[in-house]
Amino acid sequence: MSKLVYIAHPFQGKPENVEDAQRIILELLKRDPKTVYLSPLHATGFYYFALSYEDGMEHCFEMLKRCDELWLCEGWETSKGCNLEFGYAEELGMPIKYISNNGEEQE
Repeated sequence: MSKLVYIAHPFQGKPENVEDAQRIILELLKRDPKTVYLSPLHATGFYYFALSYEDGMEHCFEMLKRCDELWLCEGWETSKGCNLEFGYAEELGMPIKYISNNGEEQE
């Protein structure tokens, strides 16, 4: 069975952040095509402004809890949503990794 990885990337409703997350995931797929990468920006970003921020984050938490790992993209520290996802994953005891903008693992 494939590993399901939640890719947390800053969003703020900006299309360029969706494009950046997409580029990172495509790079990750080149290295490991057997892992399934879940981007909440792609899954729910199109209705970002249709829900309250809190309800939108609940949708993200629902996706995150179904994943095996959380991977945080560079710049996550300045993102309210990424910080909330980080805290939720910690509560679940989920493995967390940090990746650069080219998909490389960071310490």
